[in-house]
Amino acid sequence: MCPDVQTAQLSYFLTVAEAGSFHRAAAALDIGQSAISRRIQKLEDTLGVSLFERRPSGARLTVAGECFALRARLIMDEVNFAVDAARSAGIAKNGHLQIGIIASLSAGPIRTLLQRFVERHPQVEICLLETDRSELMTMLSHRRIDLVCVSGEPDYDDFDKLILAKEHVFLGVASDHPLAIQTALAWSTLSGQRFIVSAREPGPEIHDYVIRQLSDLGRSVKVRRHRLGREGIMSLVGLGLGVSLVTDHWRGLSYPNVTFVPIRDEADQIPFSLVWRPENDNPALRRFISLARIEAKKNGDPS
Repeated sequence: MCPDVQTAQLSYFLTVAEAGSFHRAAAALDIGQSAISRRIQKLEDTLGVSLFERRPSGARLTVAGECFALRARLIMDEVNFAVDAARSAGIAKNGHLQIGIIASLSAGPIRTLLQRFVERHPQVEICLLETDRSELMTMLSHRRIDLVCVSGEPDYDDFDKLILAKEHVFLGVASDHPLAIQTALAWSTLSGQRFIVSAREPGPEIHDYVIRQLSDLGRSVKVRRHRLGREGIMSLVGLGLGVSLVTDHWRGLSYPNVTFVPIRDEADQIPFSLVWRPENDNPALRRFISLARIEAKKNGDPS
């Protein structure tokens, strides 16, 4: 917009155009008629054209005035939209929140948190991205996303973090597998099983977890990686080609011929954490973290 034209002048001009009279426009704006006349005269001097035909019966737009009014309305609509958007974003009524995930949203604490946030702030646009942990952390470092949801307790000095919840571990087995009828399993009974995991996240982490648990018991370990996603891995489990580990929230989905059996002698539950940059002042992110802290306390984590 021309620096010599002020938004207040545009507002006065549009009010006169809509009212068809300087007198009625002044009454609508609750200012003196002479004040609004001076503003319009200054605007006309700046533009070098007459915007109104002044008559005893009122004010009528000139041809130049009609052209100017059409564009002035567009400008004022954009200004008002920008002001409303900024104010709404400040209280997280709208805005954007970009979240990277390495977890299922079919059930569990992350789904619950997202659901409650959407209920409280329905106008916030949430964008979810699922990829490898290293890529997500790189994107977080460069502020391309606001938040990452990961399994484990990440040790990043440059980030803030919050343990949202801790979940039990389950073994996914074919429903006709002998282990499927068990009510609970111990790691000591799983040494002869063939574990299958994804080559993509969170497969490598599951691989390391299985190795750690069975190696600590001095048992043999059979783990094979496949370049498949979680659905592909569970399909292989259902076909009887191996077993795999999941945490509680993965059980929100059902897979053909797959049964989930809890591993009850697992002392340590698997934590799920939120990670974000401390200097990120996105109001929507701050609201999300505040709600996450409340949910974390409900889930038993005091942090």
